[in-house]
Amino acid sequence: MLTLDLPAEPYWLDLPRGVRLEIRPVTTAVMAAAQAGSARRLGALRAAEADLDPDMARGLAFAFLVKALARHAVTAWEGVGDAAGKPLPLSPEAVERLMDLDDIAASFWDRATGPVAAVAAEGNG
Repeated sequence: MLTLDLPAEPYWLDLPRGVRLEIRPVTTAVMAAAQAGSARRLGALRAAEADLDPDMARGLAFAFLVKALARHAVTAWEGVGDAAGKPLPLSPEAVERLMDLDDIAASFWDRATGPVAAVAAEGNG
């Protein structure tokens, strides 16, 4: 039996370095939007750089996907500041800069997509 115990409301993720992100649930629409944005960015890059290394293209595809998912999912944050230590306002550009930090991006991906992966692992997906 399929168990619909996925989050329905925004919830907080605790990430490394004291960062907390409030995200909307990663629904089909949110993930599809992220995938579309990622594909568009990678396509534009491939058009501009015909000799793009395949390994770099794979790395960029994942980086673009994580950034796009964060842009579509993150609704609030805590623990993110500017160079002077003042809290940084949430913006799409700042979210992307945060996702440039590998440990933050990996943790965000694992925790944001975790509820759906858990359902699939239980045989519910």
